[in-house]
This record gives sequence, structure tokens and C-alpha cells, in this order.
Amino acid sequence: MTTEKLNDCAKIPGAVSRRSFLFGLGATAAVVAGGGLAGCAPQGSDATPAAATSADAEAMASTGGTDSEFMTDTVQDALAKPAKNQESKEADIIVVGSGIAGMSCAVEAALAGAKVVILEKNSTMTGGDSSICTGNFYCCGSAKQDSMGYTDYGTAEEIAQFLFDQSDGDANMDICRMVAENGGAAMDWLVSFGCDFDKKPGDGVSDRSMVSTNGGKGIIDTLIGVAESNGAELMMDTRALQIVMENGKAIGVIARSGDTDYTISAKAVMLACGGFDGEDWSKQLYAPGTVGWHTFSTPTNTGDGIELAREAGALTLLKGGLSQIHLVGRDPLPLNDELSKLRMVNTGVFVTDLGYRCANESMASQFDYFVPFVQSGRKEFTIICDSQQPAERLELIKKAVEKGVASTADTIEELAVAAELPQYPLVKTIEHYNELCTAGEDPDFHKKPEDLQALTQAPFYAIQITPNTNDSFGQLAISTKAEVLDENRQPVPGLYAGGTIANAELFYLRYAVSGASMCMGTVTGRIAAQEAMRYYGA
Repeated sequence: MTTEKLNDCAKIPGAVSRRSFLFGLGATAAVVAGGGLAGCAPQGSDATPAAATSADAEAMASTGGTDSEFMTDTVQDALAKPAKNQESKEADIIVVGSGIAGMSCAVEAALAGAKVVILEKNSTMTGGDSSICTGNFYCCGSAKQDSMGYTDYGTAEEIAQFLFDQSDGDANMDICRMVAENGGAAMDWLVSFGCDFDKKPGDGVSDRSMVSTNGGKGIIDTLIGVAESNGAELMMDTRALQIVMENGKAIGVIARSGDTDYTISAKAVMLACGGFDGEDWSKQLYAPGTVGWHTFSTPTNTGDGIELAREAGALTLLKGGLSQIHLVGRDPLPLNDELSKLRMVNTGVFVTDLGYRCANESMASQFDYFVPFVQSGRKEFTIICDSQQPAERLELIKKAVEKGVASTADTIEELAVAAELPQYPLVKTIEHYNELCTAGEDPDFHKKPEDLQALTQAPFYAIQITPNTNDSFGQLAISTKAEVLDENRQPVPGLYAGGTIANAELFYLRYAVSGASMCMGTVTGRIAAQEAMRYYGA
């Protein structure tokens, strides 16, 4: 396709109207959130998550949103308002997003001589969520691990099975194997550029769990340096608005920076533009049960890649899942605050702001709390416990009271008042829980018998808990060649994806394990570059 023809495409608004787009997406969200999460309800609970309905979506589309906080800013919205200026560029590979997947693709391609253009929506920060994470990396068989004596990591097949099992069987085993089999080499590839890793600290941490010695930002900064020194161009404050298609093939991208729309022709396009939990309006569209939760993700994570790929004919697998980390405090304390250890008190009782119990407090990972939190339909939670706590934990609880993120009282009735919880429901909840402890069995949520400790010893405590999201699950389906798949699960020629936007068949409703995303992003980014160059005959 000529540059002139590409420029003509830049003047055409999105083919799908805002009204029809929202109507269809609302219906999808209702099916995903309503059906998928309800099937995971613990025995004894009939709660189901709130979900957008088709009627809701139609109303939003016709009125511009039922509430101003949910006014959308989709790529279709932006494309419908043409920029003042038009310019053209050319590249071999366009990479949308500068996180770990995007930069892994850019570096792999640039080192092989490809002309790479990287589009970053953020105006001030590179790397997206990859830059604000700790840089955990979950893999096996790397030379780095072996050189440090961390060899008790099992096999790639065992990791693949672990990832599959963590998805409750909803993952694609081929994708699990792709990540597991290439993870060790991906870490060594990063090490070759000067990145460094050590074993993740903590008791009982697997040899599979490594962490960057200079954080996720250090990894991203290193990759950007390598990419730019090998000719790659990084365009900041530049949002991809449309994938240009010709005869079913991806042949470029229309992107906007300020008042200028750039029509960039390319031989292949790689999507690595993150998730959708950066704003409430995008969570309302893709995972409505999490609206109102805090987020660690960058505000630019609003699901652009979903719409870019959808309009290019891609299959989207929206499951309503997000990685959730709950923290202490209504205005959450930092994850590295010592009081954040109180977010998991296995002998306490997790209640919502309505005073009823909502979860199995024995769950091994905080990621597992995503489903019960969404099922509750609430945004604030509290852990109720008594003074029968290990000395170290009790000392932290007292500090939490001093810091104003926990309340204390000599009776449950008084505690409800102090914690601003409804008194009668909370009292009845704790009475019922204590009866379960006496019986030694929890038919409601199946808490471990050894954690069923009745709350009887004053003073009692109420620890504030707030859910936070930090990643998104379920967007685009990809092949083991990182090709974006269409509705028939056939590759969309010239279109590739990696990282968060391509994790639909690796994760389900909860995050499998810390470090899986950085590993998956590096693996899929490299594979995308290799396969893209093979596709266009480099």
C-alpha cells in the first residue's frame, strides 16, 4: 500500500460507531463477569458480581455515560476527532507500548537490523507497569540461576502445569509451555545486556522466583538504551489509534501525538500496550466488578489494544480478571510499609463494609482474594481479629491503630462503632464464626481447621483493607508464535502481541505467581520480533 493510500485511511473515522461499540462490549462484559465469576462462588454463598448489561451499555452509548466518571476515552472516540496535522513515517516493525514485552520485541528486532518505531502513550514515563513493578521473574533453567546455586526449580513442564493449574484449567497449555520453556533463556538474554537478578527474598520462596536487583524500571531503562543505540525510535506521548489493514493484513498504524496524526507504514505491527485497569471507565467496560478499587497501574492502561485488535479482526477473550493486591488502609499504605504484612491474618475474619464475612482467610496467596472480593460487590473490607496473635503481629496491629489504619475496642459492639461498621451484622457474623470454630469445621468458606480460632480475647481489632489492581487478564488470543488470532483462531497476518495484552490464555481470574508477567512479557516480545521478521522475509 502506498503512503498516499495510508494517509487516506488516516482520515476515515473508526468503522464501528461509539454506540454499537459500547453496546457490543457491554454485552460481552455481562457474559464474562456474570457467568465466569458466579461459577467460582464458594459453597454457602450465592453472591454474584455486579456486571454491565446490554441495556446499561445502550444507555451509556446514547447518553454519553450514565455518570460522568464513566465517560469513555476509547481509541474510537479519539479517532472520530481528526487531528489538525498529518504526517507519514515508515518502519519495518511498529511496537505499540514500551513495557517489558514491547521493549523485548524492539531490542530483538533492532539487533537483527530491523527499523523499529516504538509508540508510547505516556508523555512522561516509559515502561508502563513494567517500570513500577519490583522486577520479579519466575522461570527455571537459566544460567544465572545455576551460577548462583539456585537449581531446585524443577522442570519447564512442571512450571507449565503449575501455571495451567493456577488458571483453574482455563489456560491454554501450549501457551503455558511456551512461557515455561523459554523463561530461563529470556532471563539470560536480559542478563547479557547488564540486567542482574537474585533470588526473591523470604521464607519458603521457590528457586523459580528471582527478582531484578534494580527493579522493573532498571530492566526497561536498559532495554531502551540498547534499542535506541541500535537505531530504534521511541515516540513518547504518542497513542496508537488504528491498525491499518490491507487485504486482511496489518500494514501500519495511525497514531496521534498532540495535534498530529502519524500514518506509519510497516511490514508488521506488535501490540504490547498493557491492560485496562488504569481508569475506572475502562474497568467498567472490561471488568465492572472492580470499579472503585484502587490501582497501581498507570492511568494510560485503558484497554486501547483490545479495541485496536478487535477492529483488525482479532479474537478477544475478556474474562473479567485482574491481578489484585489488597493493602492496609482506606488510603492504602505502600506495599513496602511494614504494616502491609497485616493484609493476611489467617486467624482473623474478613468482612465487607456491610459487616458480613466474605472470604476463606486461609488462602495462601492474596491473589486468591480477587474472586471473593468481586463476588461481594463491595469496595472496602476489614479484618476482625482478637489479641490471640503472635507477638510480632500483635505489635504491628498496635502500630496500625496508632497510624489510624486499624481500630480497637473491648467488645465487638464497640469495635463496630470504632471501625464504622454496622453493629448488628458484625456481631452476628462473629457469633456465627465462633460457633464454626467450636465445631472445628467451616462449611461456609472451607477455612483450614487449624486457622479456626474463635475471637474471644479482648481487646479486639479491626484492620482496614482496600483492594488494589495491578494487572489485567484476558484480552487477545495469541499463537505460540505470538501471532494475534482471529475469530477462527487463525493468525491475523502481520499482527503480533505480547505481555499483558496477550495473557488471555495464560491467566484466568487471578494472578498465578509473582514474576510470571515479566517472564511472559520477555518471552512473547522476543518471539514476536523473531516471527515478524520471518513473516516479512528479513
